Amino acid sequence: MDKTAFNIGASGSEYTEKYGFYDPEKYVFKAKKGLNKEIVEEISWMKNEPDWMRHYRVRALELFYKKPMPQWGGNLNDIDFDNIYYFLRATDKSERSWDDVPADIKNTFDRLGIPEAERKFLSGVGAQYECLSGDARVYTARGLVPIRDVQAGDTVFSFNEQANRIIATNVEATAAKGEREIFEVRVGTRTIKATSNHPFLVLDYQRAPNKQRGRYRRVWKYLHELKPGDLVAVAKKLPDVGQTFTLQQPAIKSQVVGRNQSVEYALDISDRYNAINLPAQTSTDLMWWLGLYIGDGFIHHEKDADKARVEFAIPKTDAALRAEFGRVTERVFGLPAKNGDPQRMTVYSTILARFLETNKLDGDAHTKRIPQWVFTLPQEQIFAFLGGYVDADGYVRDHAKNHDVVLTSANETLLRDVKQLGALCGLPTSSVHRFESKHPIDETRTTVGYRVEFAGEFERLGSRSPQRTDRLGKRKYHHDYSSAHNTTFRQHTNEFIGFAKIDSITPAGIEPVFDIQVNGPHNFVAEGLIVHNSEVVYHSIKESLSKQGVIFLGMDQALAEHPDLVKKYFGTVIPAGDNKFAALNSAVWSGGSFIYVPPGVHVDMPLQAYFRINAKNMGQFERTLIIADEGSYVHYVEGCTAPTYSSDSLHSAVVEIIVNKGARVRYTTIQNWSANVYNLVTKRAVAYENATMEWVDCNLGSKLTMKYPAVYMMGEGARGEVLSVAFAGKGQHQDAGAKMVHAAPNTSSLITSKSISKDGGRTSYRGLLKVHPGCEGVKSNVRCDALLLDEDSRSDTYPYIEVDEDNVTIGHEASVSKIGEEQLFYLMSRGLTDAEAATMIVSGFIEPIVKELPMEFAVEMNRLISLQMEGSVG
Repeated sequence: MDKTAFNIGASGSEYTEKYGFYDPEKYVFKAKKGLNKEIVEEISWMKNEPDWMRHYRVRALELFYKKPMPQWGGNLNDIDFDNIYYFLRATDKSERSWDDVPADIKNTFDRLGIPEAERKFLSGVGAQYECLSGDARVYTARGLVPIRDVQAGDTVFSFNEQANRIIATNVEATAAKGEREIFEVRVGTRTIKATSNHPFLVLDYQRAPNKQRGRYRRVWKYLHELKPGDLVAVAKKLPDVGQTFTLQQPAIKSQVVGRNQSVEYALDISDRYNAINLPAQTSTDLMWWLGLYIGDGFIHHEKDADKARVEFAIPKTDAALRAEFGRVTERVFGLPAKNGDPQRMTVYSTILARFLETNKLDGDAHTKRIPQWVFTLPQEQIFAFLGGYVDADGYVRDHAKNHDVVLTSANETLLRDVKQLGALCGLPTSSVHRFESKHPIDETRTTVGYRVEFAGEFERLGSRSPQRTDRLGKRKYHHDYSSAHNTTFRQHTNEFIGFAKIDSITPAGIEPVFDIQVNGPHNFVAEGLIVHNSEVVYHSIKESLSKQGVIFLGMDQALAEHPDLVKKYFGTVIPAGDNKFAALNSAVWSGGSFIYVPPGVHVDMPLQAYFRINAKNMGQFERTLIIADEGSYVHYVEGCTAPTYSSDSLHSAVVEIIVNKGARVRYTTIQNWSANVYNLVTKRAVAYENATMEWVDCNLGSKLTMKYPAVYMMGEGARGEVLSVAFAGKGQHQDAGAKMVHAAPNTSSLITSKSISKDGGRTSYRGLLKVHPGCEGVKSNVRCDALLLDEDSRSDTYPYIEVDEDNVTIGHEASVSKIGEEQLFYLMSRGLTDAEAATMIVSGFIEPIVKELPMEFAVEMNRLISLQMEGSVG
C-alpha cells in the first residue's frame, strides 16, 4: 500500500470551538481514534521502524493495560483513552529554515506565546551565546553606555556582513544574566570583559593541507577559541545618526524689588543686560565655540552681584585664533569679544553665562565635563567641538616622524569624555596618561596633568587655528587596521571595519553579566569591538555540530539513521513498565529529539526544539533521548504549546538522559499549554561519576500537570539540580516537583521550586529525596516557595525524604506567602496600577528561575507571566 496516500480518519470533520482559537487541520496522515494493538502496529509501519521497535511498542501497550491509573495527585480518571488520536503526520518533510515553515503555523505563534527565539530555532538554525560584564560600553546613539544601562529601543550599531558596512539598528530586549566567570580582553587601548563563549568577529588565517600559502577569512569565534596575537574586528567608522540638539534657554531675572523711603515697587532691569541672540539649536560654529570654551573658557562671577562674564584664555600672541573667536562670537551671539587683556578675551554677558550653565557647561578646569547631549549630535558638529577643544588645550607635534594631535589637561575625567566622543566618530585615541611636572612659578611644588593623543584620520577634526591646521596635513601615514605582523589584509577591511591583534586575555573573576538582543545582524559594537548579541542566526549549525561528532536529530530520524545507537540506550533510563504513562508513551511515541555528544565536546549553543498539539483530541507523545559522553556538555531547550479546543488533549512525554563521567547536561523546558491539556510527563536522568544534571522547568497552562524531573546519581561526586516554576490559574492544577536519588557517596543535589496560584488555581510540590545505604557525604537541600494571589487559591507540599545513611547533610524549607497590602501600596504610590504592581511582585518572585534561562526565553517567560496575570493565556 502507498503510505503517502494512506489517510484514515482525515481531518475533514467540522467542529465548533468553545473559546480561544484553533488552526485548521492539515495532515498527510491521521490514524484512527482510539488505542489498540492495530493502531500501535500501524504507527510503527507508517514510520518504517525496525522490528525490534515494533515489538517494543506492542509489549509496552500490554504493560499500559496492566498498569493501574494513579490515584494520587490530580484526577486522571476522566481521561478517555479511546477518544484520542495517537498519531498524526502534518507533512512529509522537515523544513530547514523559518521561511519554509507553513504560514498557518507561523500565524499562531503570537497567539500561543511562542518566543521569537523559538520561531528561528524551530528548524535548527539558531544558537545562544553568553554575555558581557555590566561595565562593557555599548556604542549607542546617545553615547557609550554601559550594557547594564542599555534599554530596549536604544539605537546601537551592527556590522552587516552582507552589505559589508556598519549600520544603525535597535535593541529589542535586555537582560541581566546573573554572575558568570569573565575574562578581560585587551586590544590596543580597547578593553572588554566577556564570558568564555561570547563570540567575536575575527580574521582567521587558514591554510589547506600541503599548501604553502593560506588565506584570511572573516569568521565568528568564541572567546575561548582565541589567543593573544589573533586578529579581532574593530569598528573604524560608524554611520552618522546624530541630530541637531535644541538648547535650553536660561531663566533671566528681569525684575527686582525697588525701594524708596515709603514703598517697595517692581523695578524692570531687563535693559541692564547686554543684548544677545541666544541660539535655539546647535550649529557647527556654536560647537567649535563651545569646544574652545571647554578648554580655555570660564565663567567669572562678580562678587556680591548677580552679574557674570565669560572669559577665554587666548593670548594676544595667537592673533589668528583671537580673530576667529571674535568672528564666531559675533556671528553666533551678536556680541563682541573684548581683548583688552593680553592673556584673555572677554564676552560681557550675564545671559551668556547663564546659558552655558543651563546647558551643563559650567565648572572650572578641574570639574568641567562634556554634557551628554553633545554625544547625540551629528558628527560634523562633534568634530567641530573636538576641533575647538584642540585649538584650546591641544597641539600638533611638528616632528619629521610625528605629527600627532595631543590634548593636555588637569582634568582626567574630561579627557575620558573626549575619548568616548572620539570613539563615536571613529577617531581612536591613546590611553589617558598621567604625568607630573614642576610648577611654573613655585619650583617647590609639583603639578599633575593628563594627556591623550588622537590617532586615525584626525584631519577630520574641526580645528580652526592655523598653528595646528598647518601641521595636520604633513602626516604621511596613519594606522588604519589593515595590516599586522608585517602582513597586509587590506581586502578584508574598509572604511567601517578593520582588524587589530589581541594583546592579552586574562581571567577577571566572577561578575554580574548582561546581554542585549539586537534586531537585524544580531551583533553590536562594544568597546570598539564587534561582538555578537545573545541570539545569532547560525546557518551552518548542523555542519558545525557534525564536525564535532554531535548527533542532533528528530527521534524518528535518529531511529532510521542510527538504529544501533538508539537501541543501545532507548528505554534504559525509563523502562516501558515504569508507570502507566511511560508505558503509553513507549507504545505510541512519535517525534522528540535525539542527541549524542561525543567525549570532551562542549556544545556552546543550546540545542532547541518545539512541540505543539495542533488538533482536537490529539495526543502528543514525543520521546527525547540525550547521551552526554565523558567530559562533554550540552544545553537543550524545548518549548511546548497548544491552542484551545472544546475537548481535552493529552500530552504524555518521556525524556531519558544519560550523563556520563564528568559530563554536564542542562535541560530547559518552557511549557505554555492551553487549559484543556493533561500534561503528564516522565523525565529522568542518570548521572555518573562527577557528572552534573540540571533541570530548569517552567510550567504554565494545562488542565493538570504531573511532572517530577528526576536525577539518579549513580557515581561518586555526581550532582543534580532542579529549578522549577509553576503557575496555576482558574481550573488548573500544577502538581510538580522533583526526585533526587543518591545511589553513590559524596553526591549533592538542590531542588528549588517556585509556584504561583491565582483565581482558585492549585499548585502542589511533590518531591522525593532518597539516600541509599552506604552513600556517605551526601549533601542535599530542598526549598519550596509558594505565592498565593487570592483567598480561593491553594498550595500543597508533599515532601518525601528517605535517608538510609547517617553521615549526610539534608535540608528542607518551605514557605507560603501572599502579596501584602504594603507591597501593593508602595508600588501603586509610584504610579503603577494594581495589576501592574501584582505582576511586578510575581516577576520578582520567579526571578531566581528566570535568570537561568537563555535571554530571549527569559524575556518571553516574563511576558507569559504578565499574560497569565491578565488571564490572557490558556
